[in-house]
Amino acid sequence: MARNNNRQADPPASERRSYGRISSHIQKQQHDPPVDDADSTIPITGTTRQLLPPSVLRNPGGGGAYSNNNNETKVSGINGGFASSDANQHIELRSRRISARSRAKFGSDEKKDSWMHTAADKLADWMPRTPKAMVVTFCALLSVACIAQLSSHPAVTGALESAGGVTQRKLQRNPTSAEEGGNPDFLDDFDQRRRRAADLPDGTVFSEPAHTRMCRSIITRLDAFDAGTTSFEQVIFTESEYVCRNPDSPYTSVLNMFAAQLLHEANNQIGLNVDYTHRCAKWERFCTGNMTTVQFHLPDPLSMNAYAWQDGCIDAAMLRTICTNSLASADPTDPDNILFPSGYLDTDTNTCNLGCYFNQVLPWLRNNLRIVATDWLNTVESRALTFWLRNAAEFSHREKDDMEVSVVGLSCAEEGCDMTQESCVCEFTPLPNWVYAMHIPRSSTNVAIVVSPTCAKFGEGCTLHAQELYHFFHTLYPRADITYNVITATSSWYMRMITADVLVCPPGEGCLLPAIARDAYTYVYEKTDPTVSTWLTCVPDNYLTRLTVPTYPPAFVQGDCRHLRARIGAWSPDMALAPSLQYSSPVDGYLGCADTNFVATAEDPYRPPTTYRWDESVWATCPVEVMTKNELCTQMDRLGLTRMLFVGDHTTMTQAVSLASILGQNSDISLDTSVVPNFTKTITCAGTTIGSFELSYIRNDRLEEPGTTPSPGFPNCGPTNEQFCYPWSTDYSSFAGKQLLIMNTGYHWADDWQGYITNFQNFVGVIDDAAGANAMRKNDVLMFRTSVPGHKECDLHNGVYAHYGEYCPRIVNGAFWHWWGELPPYNDYAIRIINEWNLLNTVKNGPNIELLDPWLMSVLRPDGHLSGSDAGPSCTLDPKECMLYSLPGPVDWWNHLLVQQLADVGTHLENSNPMQAWR
Repeated sequence: MARNNNRQADPPASERRSYGRISSHIQKQQHDPPVDDADSTIPITGTTRQLLPPSVLRNPGGGGAYSNNNNETKVSGINGGFASSDANQHIELRSRRISARSRAKFGSDEKKDSWMHTAADKLADWMPRTPKAMVVTFCALLSVACIAQLSSHPAVTGALESAGGVTQRKLQRNPTSAEEGGNPDFLDDFDQRRRRAADLPDGTVFSEPAHTRMCRSIITRLDAFDAGTTSFEQVIFTESEYVCRNPDSPYTSVLNMFAAQLLHEANNQIGLNVDYTHRCAKWERFCTGNMTTVQFHLPDPLSMNAYAWQDGCIDAAMLRTICTNSLASADPTDPDNILFPSGYLDTDTNTCNLGCYFNQVLPWLRNNLRIVATDWLNTVESRALTFWLRNAAEFSHREKDDMEVSVVGLSCAEEGCDMTQESCVCEFTPLPNWVYAMHIPRSSTNVAIVVSPTCAKFGEGCTLHAQELYHFFHTLYPRADITYNVITATSSWYMRMITADVLVCPPGEGCLLPAIARDAYTYVYEKTDPTVSTWLTCVPDNYLTRLTVPTYPPAFVQGDCRHLRARIGAWSPDMALAPSLQYSSPVDGYLGCADTNFVATAEDPYRPPTTYRWDESVWATCPVEVMTKNELCTQMDRLGLTRMLFVGDHTTMTQAVSLASILGQNSDISLDTSVVPNFTKTITCAGTTIGSFELSYIRNDRLEEPGTTPSPGFPNCGPTNEQFCYPWSTDYSSFAGKQLLIMNTGYHWADDWQGYITNFQNFVGVIDDAAGANAMRKNDVLMFRTSVPGHKECDLHNGVYAHYGEYCPRIVNGAFWHWWGELPPYNDYAIRIINEWNLLNTVKNGPNIELLDPWLMSVLRPDGHLSGSDAGPSCTLDPKECMLYSLPGPVDWWNHLLVQQLADVGTHLENSNPMQAWR
């Protein structure tokens, strides 16, 4: 149901948030008498003081003695009646607790000489006098304890009482509650196996959240305060079972708890001494400890110490107004009455106005949820995400085996349904598939779709959307572990969203609280028509900088194609396109050997690897089209780029030679190993502002500079000094104009993960230093090309793979295969660092780094390698070369993709769109 932002016009009670599933839990319970929680049966005289020491609230158990009809709890000292330094009082009180529980269990009107009392007397007579007797006695006591435990089971005691004509006593309902009806407890089967805790000694369980009960007490004390009373006896309010155990509305339940905490802080500034601690743990004390709601796991008391109270936020008059209006509203249990007493939106101007109330609560919410998340990672997740609480300015936390978990959270737009209902209105608005592809990085190792039970049951299209995403993600992220779960435990649901590396959510309340507890990569869509639908867009800037709140429905921008292109597609033969895929002049040396020796026939007029076209399977509006010189010149001129510099190993050289050949500038490029491989070509661009641009290549197998310059036959880098690393950074940083830098590394790192990590960090540092020294470098366009592996037994292939599933069984790794299997994880690491680099808008000097990712296009092309079946006997290499491709061939499509991505970068910059971290 719609949440009302204007407190002046509350909807009728029938339209407000329902506690249906938990409002009739105790109507007709048939339980044993409750074992009262901790000290709740022990009368303790309260003392008069202003503030409650935090140590009093650290006891998650009993609430002290309850006094009057306002359900106030009077507590003295630490843990409800004794000083922590007084050990004797502690022991005495513990004995009184045991006695109180015994009296509550057996009842004063039952037989004093029950068999358990008799057994206790006999055991006293049989106290051991020797070590042997002590062992015998211990065994006897253990046996008696087991029998006693069995006899106290509700199923056994119920049968015995029924057989003996003893009437079972019902758990009393709160006489002031208004719930009627016969719905069973939402954990009725579970409750039959446990003894329920209670709020009052008579078994009463509160149906109202604590903030509602606190307001009654606060108003009473404000009246006394206005009459001259200056000090008040301390009272403690604990949270209702309905709030603590609510499995369907975690958002509302958590806000209920923090509404009570806000009242706690506000009234104690005045000295009313009305305190709050949720003590949700008591509602599971006699159970198995399986506390599945997030409410159970919040610190008790809630952690407030790090965030000071805002003086002047809520004075006595404002506190009275808030509580009076809340109690007079159509739904006094609504936490919005306390947190948003004036609403969070001015509907006349459509502007935000959270006020100091929720602004005060926001850091509390964030801090407490992060505490729970940290504990959850340490205790529940055996493979904790070591980089969850990362500092984006530091990259050293990344490791080889890092998981990168992305979560899609699906929930109803607003809470209000519970699982006991047969039908309920749950508004669910799915996002288009391209949105998830934009936000979830291709480096994800795990993609989890988590769905709330109410969305799965009542949300129209919710389950179908989740199932469609499950199958779609298998195609979009072929190397990732894809999961789809309807999560009934809200603690797990919230923690997965908070601790994930990336969180994406359609509009809905389910993601709001996890979103503010996160640091980055958070995308929560928000409806803004006719007004904003939640308070998330109204939070202060220091929260908004940690997340992205896109408007719904999402708007696709043409420049966004660069995040989608070449990720889902297939190769198709196209003889009509084949003529435009040939070079005007062949490439010299081994890269052009296959093409030079090819003999055309009527049946095969072109070499087979040059006759395929890449087709986008999903996003047809983001095609990879065959580039032309005019199109490349247009994009270089559009961006003002006067040089295109390739830096990398032999695969990068192949791409540079391919581009020069497409442009008709491949003459005088020597592939002789006795000649320096670096080259520069001038490409004329008639009719453009730039007139021409330079096309250059510098070989550097590892993107590092050891301080020496190699020469043909004399390598200078690598663990065994077998690679070539020509200097490049000075040439790059000193160039006078804007330039496009395309770089790659990975193949020559074998399985040296630590070396790759260190080197990539250094590379990013070089980019930043260059921009710091030369302001022109801040305007450059940078692209990192992902590394592509070779193909096992490439000489046996004369066609393409239809999809990734055909390639996957043929993946190889190890030294014999040049560690090709390490390349995809290297790519993942590079993408993660690039994403974090692109987010450092305020602390970096260098430009953002774009991604050129021909990985999927290439792994589906086992044909066309230098040792491929089309190479011919005169092009035989020893050993076989199944990494590098012949030209023309599949590598040409890397450059077709390059020009399309460059056009999108131009569109992106022209529209001044905010930088999207690379996916």
